[in-house]
Amino acid sequence: MPPRFTLPALLLGVLLMATAGAASAQHFSHTYRYTGDVEIDHIPDHDAVLASAPSDLILRFSDFVTLVKLTVKTPDYKNIDIKFRYDPVANRVFIWPLPTLPEAAYYIVDWGVIDPDRQLMQGQFLFSAGPDAQLPSSLVTEDEAEHVMLPDYRLIDPSLFQQQTESGPVP
Repeated sequence: MPPRFTLPALLLGVLLMATAGAASAQHFSHTYRYTGDVEIDHIPDHDAVLASAPSDLILRFSDFVTLVKLTVKTPDYKNIDIKFRYDPVANRVFIWPLPTLPEAAYYIVDWGVIDPDRQLMQGQFLFSAGPDAQLPSSLVTEDEAEHVMLPDYRLIDPSLFQQQTESGPVP
């Protein structure tokens, strides 16, 4: 008797196959995890190559959010003390002054905010600075790459994953 595939298993397989190619193509690309409506823009841009280190990081959001995390790291994941302290006041623009950055091939900025609906939005971007600076994403090895593969749960019908019994779905 041939194996029988259920519709949910088939849909999940197709979804995973479709996202696997995109995830590998993102090889340490600008990432953020979020399914809400708030948009972000930041300076420096992801993968920016700057003549000199920036004096500030600027994060701009399309709605008021609360900044809960902001870190800058070197490629070997050493934290650079930027004196970030949590402030519960929501804002749309955050300008964070940077200290003199230690010499590094590139820098990793991780950030996290809470949106007006109390959802966590977090992300990461890279930049490099200096006369010999190179495109940061070209310097990242496969071992260092952060592979993020998250399905957009808004596209999945939750009823597909409910357990069925002879009398109907299990609550």
